[in-house]
Amino acid sequence: MKNILKLLISDVLLLLAISLPGQTALQVVTKVVENTFPYKNGTEVNIEGEKAEIKVETWNRSEVKVLVELISKHTDKKAAQADLDRMVYTTEQAGKNLYFRNYVSNPKSSKKTTSDLKAIYTITLPADCPVYLKNNYGLSQISNLTRSLKVNSQFSRISMENVSGQIGIDTRFGDIEGHDVDGNVTINSRRSDITLHNIKGTWNINSQYGVMKFFTNPSPELLTMNINAEKSDVYFFDPKPNYYGYTLTAHYGSITVPNDLKFNYLQNTSELKKAIFSSKIGKSNISIKISFGDIVIRNP
Repeated sequence: MKNILKLLISDVLLLLAISLPGQTALQVVTKVVENTFPYKNGTEVNIEGEKAEIKVETWNRSEVKVLVELISKHTDKKAAQADLDRMVYTTEQAGKNLYFRNYVSNPKSSKKTTSDLKAIYTITLPADCPVYLKNNYGLSQISNLTRSLKVNSQFSRISMENVSGQIGIDTRFGDIEGHDVDGNVTINSRRSDITLHNIKGTWNINSQYGVMKFFTNPSPELLTMNINAEKSDVYFFDPKPNYYGYTLTAHYGSITVPNDLKFNYLQNTSELKKAIFSSKIGKSNISIKISFGDIVIRNP
């Protein structure tokens, strides 16, 4: 047995000795573009990214600043440069609105790009500037906006922090995470997980094939929530779950609630469960309708 083990170790070391010297380091080629535009009340910023990491943050200046890094990685520097040249970045100002966009140009006469391409946006603007963001195969981070945010994304993770106002998100294959989000919020998600902390306002969520987790704290400003979900699970964590009124419906799913919350089960069969609870403390209301999934309400 020891001889076999020694032989295996020797084979692994031999393979490492052969493969390591043959490895080729990635060559990185970068292009940086920076622009600043005056901001006027009513200006809307539109961002359309492809393979992009987009960060939106705020400041007190009446300006919109955009810094974009276009990055290409390849073992062959010439190939990296050639593919970078096909990464197109455009800016446009139409009236008050600003448009920033990047995409990969693939003419029919050319071969497909073989480099690892990425665009990194850092956009700084006034907090009350409305933002429309579209992103595919990337990451979007938004913080401190106060008026309006619309996001349309595929295969892109979305992160929000301290965002308020009118918020609309459509996502496929892109998880959502939010902290301290407050407003009139609508989310349509498919094959995306949603995790939210310390939320307030009015929420309407439609979800398919995802897991939703809400970590809340009782507040007079919290919370009207309507969830319609299919083949998804919903977890609601709050230190005082009796602060809320609930209307829960599960088709071919389960409902799990704390023992001290005396829910009234209007129906309770294997096919359909419907339970309601009226709070004597708070005025917040949670309505969850789910098919082929579970609803869980508990203390953190």
